[in-house]
Amino acid sequence: MLVKNHNQGQISEALFRNLCERDYIDIEKSSRYEDRYEHIDFYVKLKTQVRSIDIKSTKKINGKLQDDYFYIEIKNDNGNKGWLYAPNMCLVGFECFDAYRIYRRDKILDYINSKGVNKFEPRTRYKDKSLCILLPRKDIEHLIYYTLYK
Repeated sequence: MLVKNHNQGQISEALFRNLCERDYIDIEKSSRYEDRYEHIDFYVKLKTQVRSIDIKSTKKINGKLQDDYFYIEIKNDNGNKGWLYAPNMCLVGFECFDAYRIYRRDKILDYINSKGVNKFEPRTRYKDKSLCILLPRKDIEHLIYYTLYK
């Protein structure tokens, strides 16, 4: 299952890069270290400045791909802080069926903190210490930083 998820993530990242190039958006791949430990897939110039971004592919709920909810990682596989708390990652891009919806990570964190983590549906992965919550897309539409259409 992890290999399948990893491949899905790589496909989503490749599509994001291709869309940026199509739209003449400056994009540069992060280092292996940044990708693995800082949750940074790319550096992109959106609006007026270059920012780090982590790309999240569409996720399944009950075996069906959907884009109404985003998985937000509170704790990673080892039980440490998840990507939501990655200080060097500025933006997170969620793949949806029609576009990548890009948000500032700190704005999502502020939103979740203002509501309380316990307000959201928790999800855990089998045999690890991770904790994710399901964040309804409609709840954070007002926080969109940029939309990159497919």
